[in-house]
Amino acid sequence: MSTPRLRPSLLSRKVVAKPWGGRALERVLGLPLEPGIQVGETWEVYDRPEGSSRMKADGRTLAQWMAEDAEALLGHGVRPAPGNRFPLLIKFIDAREALSVQVHPDDAMAAEEGDSGKTEAWVVLAAGPDARIIRGVRAGVERAAFAAVAHGAEVEGLLQSFTPRPGDAVRIPPGLIHAIGPDVVVYEVQQNSDVTYRLYDWGRPREVHLDKGLRAARFDFPAETTVAGVHTEEGELLVRNEHFTLTRQAVDGPSTVSTHGKFKVGTVVHGRGTIGWRSRGEDPPMQIGLGDTVLVPACTGAVFVSSVGPLTILWAGPP
Repeated sequence: MSTPRLRPSLLSRKVVAKPWGGRALERVLGLPLEPGIQVGETWEVYDRPEGSSRMKADGRTLAQWMAEDAEALLGHGVRPAPGNRFPLLIKFIDAREALSVQVHPDDAMAAEEGDSGKTEAWVVLAAGPDARIIRGVRAGVERAAFAAVAHGAEVEGLLQSFTPRPGDAVRIPPGLIHAIGPDVVVYEVQQNSDVTYRLYDWGRPREVHLDKGLRAARFDFPAETTVAGVHTEEGELLVRNEHFTLTRQAVDGPSTVSTHGKFKVGTVVHGRGTIGWRSRGEDPPMQIGLGDTVLVPACTGAVFVSSVGPLTILWAGPP
């Protein structure tokens, strides 16, 4: 029996309860959430040992697509994550309370855990009156001084924070000490990794990982809060690194988006519209709306986006 062809598809999400989460994803993105739980994250695109995104187009999982034809999905030369898994993980995060002060390892250190390192980036979708993001440590703070107080509240005075605004883009390389929240909702794109070392958790009784976290942490990053986008023909390029690119596209009418031979993942953060592609009439245009994420395989070639009023899509893909 022949393998079904790959075509663009919306994905089913995974909802993750967290003690620091809330209900803002209902309000900001219109996501349907079960009553009575504090939602910290939704995983919009994921391919992990414990589970994988399911395609609304054909019912197969992302892991099945990878197993059946990884090159048609990813594109020639695009490296999968360890275990032949999809290379990116994309989330929405509702930090009603502050997440732990944490750090992620690079690829070399994460290999000890059997996982990828975690380079990530955020786009702020909503920020309340108490909104805060921690990104790095204050100028002049060295490893020994940080390690001496990392286990207690005194560490708070060493952290560099800023007030985020909707639309801000933030880069988080491996080794950078950081935290989101309180009062912030973000879109996050990252390497396909689930390795996080908590350094300090605001007095909550959860496990911390000081030894590994301090080994992963770097103290030589230049001061930075948000990043300025670069305008290109395809939209506003927000982030480009060795693991992924992230572009914000504002659509107000018909637009063609090329895959350039590599997969793209589009997430709608404002408005609604349709996405079509060349299918010889087999596939009707796909309706897309706020909070939807669509995976476009490399073999698709191009998609045709039309908006119903202003539409904003975040496009993540390989470098």
